[in-house]
Amino acid sequence: MSGMSVTLEDFEHDIADYLWAESDRLGQMHVTEFLVVPGPIATQEKAIRSILKRLEEEAVGDEVADWLLPRMTKTIESYAKLHGPAPEAPFFGGSSSWRKGYRD
Repeated sequence: MSGMSVTLEDFEHDIADYLWAESDRLGQMHVTEFLVVPGPIATQEKAIRSILKRLEEEAVGDEVADWLLPRMTKTIESYAKLHGPAPEAPFFGGSSSWRKGYRD
């Protein structure tokens, strides 16, 4: 595994696709529509950052933001716990790898 780096960017499409599928499955049509306005998830550049930017800059209804933000937070925190700069991170040496400049 030496030299391998995993970043949130590697999972942006997976996370966005999960949010889209979950919103569709739960009948959250406003959320589903919001997520695909820029086009299919698979074609969106930096999907998660784009979603966050759109939530910040566009006039988005509270129901969309209230549904998306807690799920995004939970998913990103889970990612950070697994891969992030915490001593308990099981992969890539935990925080010591970050201190050594392993990842940007």
